[in-house]
Amino acid sequence: MLIFAKMCVNLHPNLNSSRLMRQIKTLFILLAGLFLTASCLSGGQEATLYGDAAITSFSLGTLNRYVKSVTDEGKDTIVKSTVTGSRYTFHIDQVNHRIYNTDSLPYGTDVEHVLVNLTTYNNSVALIQSIEREDSLWYYSSTDSIDFSQPRKFIVWSSNGEGTSKYTVSVNVHKQKADSFTWVQMEATDFPKKPLDAQYWGENIKQYLGRSTNEMYALSVDNKLMVSRDHGATWEEDLLDEDASMLPTQDLSFVCYPIYDVAENTDYVLLVGNRSTEDYPQEAVAMVWRKIVDNNPYAPKGQWVYMGHLSDTRFALPRMENLTIANYADCIVAIGGKGLGGCTQNPYQAIYESRDQGITWKKSTRFIFPALEEFSTENPRIEMTSEDNYLWINCVNTNQVWRGLLNTLLWKYQ
Repeated sequence: MLIFAKMCVNLHPNLNSSRLMRQIKTLFILLAGLFLTASCLSGGQEATLYGDAAITSFSLGTLNRYVKSVTDEGKDTIVKSTVTGSRYTFHIDQVNHRIYNTDSLPYGTDVEHVLVNLTTYNNSVALIQSIEREDSLWYYSSTDSIDFSQPRKFIVWSSNGEGTSKYTVSVNVHKQKADSFTWVQMEATDFPKKPLDAQYWGENIKQYLGRSTNEMYALSVDNKLMVSRDHGATWEEDLLDEDASMLPTQDLSFVCYPIYDVAENTDYVLLVGNRSTEDYPQEAVAMVWRKIVDNNPYAPKGQWVYMGHLSDTRFALPRMENLTIANYADCIVAIGGKGLGGCTQNPYQAIYESRDQGITWKKSTRFIFPALEEFSTENPRIEMTSEDNYLWINCVNTNQVWRGLLNTLLWKYQ
């Protein structure tokens, strides 16, 4: 019966929709009567026709994806790949008659040629409304591609021709690449300011660095790395695994974040900076130290570990003035001003990225620094931080503030 119904609809694809609906209903009644008569003559059981019409499942087949890229020779090219549509769940809202995917298809997915697999309740029949003409319908087929560049209307008729349901189907696809990073200029007052933990650190403390869950860190006047476990009331020299001469003494920056993949209630602390330019005038790399802090009450005290690159500088963090780091997008990002000593880095020309928690550093291809002319100064002093999935930078000289976003971070919460 359904095969015959499909043939009749295809013979008249441009009929007025109300007239087409009447013809479909008449066809269903006629075929139902013939089928029931045949069942009685053959002595078989009577067929049951139903008045309910609904789509009960909806999924996509394999789709093509086209993304612009650049060859090794620097030429523009288009890379074709495929997307397994069945991996993207479609939700069917039977109350509002909407069908949609909350997890959008990847950027560049071709949604103008989509194969659909759907099932209906009690063999009800699905038809699709034309994009060009609302009064034109055609029968759904799993082998015919459908253009979902805009939401489409599906009309479902019950097997007895009495019931009907209309659905709006949307196939959502990302409009930007997941690793696309964009800056937006903000007001100067928008830059997140993190308050200090205390106002007074004692005569022996030269610079407060930051804190983990239960510890506070500072640099003493004689360039020792200090720790306080009583909110700054008392300080003691922290444990090191290397000669203290490798500690940074200027251009210091600090981050701390939990590391759930190592152990619960554990912090990862990272400190970067430079040694004295007077004592080490030719040095080209920054000093990077890390500490893993187990916050369980009976855990042993952690110690600082030096992650040096003096013998091999290929993946070292450059020795730059006013080094600043932030924890963002599951990595550590770093920026800095002009190169010091043996480092010839121009100020704020690149953002460096470490995906192994400070061990190795590379110029980022994801995070691109805003053009220098936007800061209206030859060697600006920049603050950087991260908050609520955004990366923030502030030009202290001019109070210009920028907020950056890696699209994939926002998509996780849409």
